[in-house]
Amino acid sequence: MNLRVDVVFDVPAEMTDYFQPTLDAVEHAAAGLELDAEVRVVRTDTIDDRYFDELPDAVVIGPGSPYIEPDAAERVIRTAREKGLPLVGT
Repeated sequence: MNLRVDVVFDVPAEMTDYFQPTLDAVEHAAAGLELDAEVRVVRTDTIDDRYFDELPDAVVIGPGSPYIEPDAAERVIRTAREKGLPLVGT
């Protein structure tokens, strides 16, 4: 099964190594379930109405607040809940 998992967080370029364990954990969980998962980092300043046209299969709200666009992060959370998408907040 192919699925897309979006990890929403605003990772400063100089700190990507710090956030890598979150991405590794999601990939490890998918592999443990024998799922072929595309794990994408989505920055809140890139979330617009188009994002909601093609939602992921699951969402992880990653660490690192305050977010650049907190309203966008909240909209992703609200939409995931309303659509019944798996949602994890760290």
